[in-house]
Amino acid sequence: MTKEQNERLVLSFESIARSLEGLNETAKQAGKRYWPAPGQQREAVLSHVPNEEDEARRNLGISDGPIEDWYTLTPAEDEPIGERSAQWAKDHPPEAKVIDARPKVASKRQAGGTGIKEVKSKA
Repeated sequence: MTKEQNERLVLSFESIARSLEGLNETAKQAGKRYWPAPGQQREAVLSHVPNEEDEARRNLGISDGPIEDWYTLTPAEDEPIGERSAQWAKDHPPEAKVIDARPKVASKRQAGGTGIKEVKSKA
């Protein structure tokens, strides 16, 4: 081989190397798009949809928690959850309105009557 052919051969290999370098960068960018770097690890959130058995256990008072949870109340249970609930509780304090939920039934007893004895005597 002549000196001129050797130079052409070296130049062609350098040209191939530059082309492959560009393809390598393109492949890396495509790989990042399809397989992004993993993010920060988070703690797993477990959720459970209650079924009929869970409802029956709750209604019977069967629980895995400590017994103290049944006869003590924590302040967190009395506080509203969420912004809307907190706003509603702020606008409607529990002492503001006392509603008498007892039905209003007119009494059939007459003044001076004896009640049940009077009804039995009429029968």
